[in-house]
Amino acid sequence: MTVLSCPEARSMVSDYIDGDLPPALARSLEEHLQSCPWCPPLYASLVETLADLKAHDDAAGVERLVARVLDAIARPSDGP
Repeated sequence: MTVLSCPEARSMVSDYIDGDLPPALARSLEEHLQSCPWCPPLYASLVETLADLKAHDDAAGVERLVARVLDAIARPSDGP
């Protein structure tokens, strides 16, 4: 089984969500997500974003979602 670095894993997340990764790479990504302290939040965020987009599949809903995302980005962060 291939051991993935974080950048490699992150580059595969979208294909994994879409079901487009070969089974061996999908298993490697799953193992990485189980053991990595940093990548699972990215994966969860993408899954949540996709669910939000599907829930707001009309143009007005997408505009509201984009406005919320831009508002969140514009707010100062609590981190370093």
